[in-house]
Amino acid sequence: MTNKIEELRQKAIQLCAEHGVTVRTYGQAWWLVGNGINRVVAELAGLCRTDITPLAIAER
Repeated sequence: MTNKIEELRQKAIQLCAEHGVTVRTYGQAWWLVGNGINRVVAELAGLCRTDITPLAIAER
């Protein structure tokens, strides 16, 4: 089980790197930082492309 989680985490880190998102440890969680992305997630395993899509910014 642990090996599978580590494998999924590595895939998520690779996905983030491919899209210019840096992954940093943040206590017991993970901090994702990139262009239009600044969020904390509890787990990387299972992360998908839509999780690292920048949020749309609307002018007021």
